[in-house]
Amino acid sequence: MDPDQIRVHKDKSFDLSGPSIEVLVGHPPDDATTTFSVHESLIRGASRFFDKALRGEWLEARTRAVPCATDAATFEVFLHWLYRRALPVRIDSPGHEGNAEYLALARAWVLGDMVQADGFRDAAADAMIRKAASKAADGATWFPVGGVIRYVYDNTAQGAQVRRLLVDLYTHHGHGNWISEWAKGEDLPKEFLMDLVVGLLDKRTSPNRGFVSGLAGCEYHEHAPGECYRARKRAP
Repeated sequence: MDPDQIRVHKDKSFDLSGPSIEVLVGHPPDDATTTFSVHESLIRGASRFFDKALRGEWLEARTRAVPCATDAATFEVFLHWLYRRALPVRIDSPGHEGNAEYLALARAWVLGDMVQADGFRDAAADAMIRKAASKAADGATWFPVGGVIRYVYDNTAQGAQVRRLLVDLYTHHGHGNWISEWAKGEDLPKEFLMDLVVGLLDKRTSPNRGFVSGLAGCEYHEHAPGECYRARKRAP
C-alpha cells in the first residue's frame, strides 16, 4: 500500500456498526450456493437492490438472508470493493491470459447493474479503461477480445454504457485481426458488429465522395491478370 494512503480523514471511514446479513450466492438448483456475511449498513448503502430486499415485509428482511444470482468470485470482487474501494482483478500478463481481467471486470459490471450498485458498476468501467491504457508485462497494451464481447452483450441491455465502451475501444484502437484472429464467430454478437459498423462509419471525418469516380481499373474483377474483358476486341 502507498504510505500516503495509510492516513485518511475520518469522513472516509465506513460505518461498520450494526448487524450483518447473509448473501446466498449462486444459481440454484444447478450450482451450489456460497454464503457470504457482510455488514448490513455497508451493503444497503451501496446497493438499492439489497436496501429494498432488507426493508418492509419482504422475506429477506425477516430471514436476514438475500439470494444473489452471480458467481462467488464476482461477488468477492464486490465485497472487496465495499470494504476497500478496490477491485482485486489485476492481471499484467499479455494475450488471452490478461484478457481474463477484462472478463472479470465485465462480470463485475453486470453484477453492479443487477444489484443497482452504481458506484461499483462505474468503478468496473473505469478499471476497464485503466487496463486498456496500461501496458502489460510484454510492454504492449491489450484490449478486450473474444468472450468478453459475448458476455457483455448477452448480459446487458441495449444502450448500456459498457457496450458503448467496448465499441469505442474497437473504433478508436482496433485492428482487423482483433476480429479475424483473436475472436471466434460465436464471440461476436450481431448487435456488437452492428454497433461497431455504425461507430466506424460515424468516425470518418466525411465520406470520400471521389472514391467511386477514381475506380478505373480492375480492383473488383475476378479475372486473372491481363484477361479483363475490356481489353478484348469486339467481334467483327
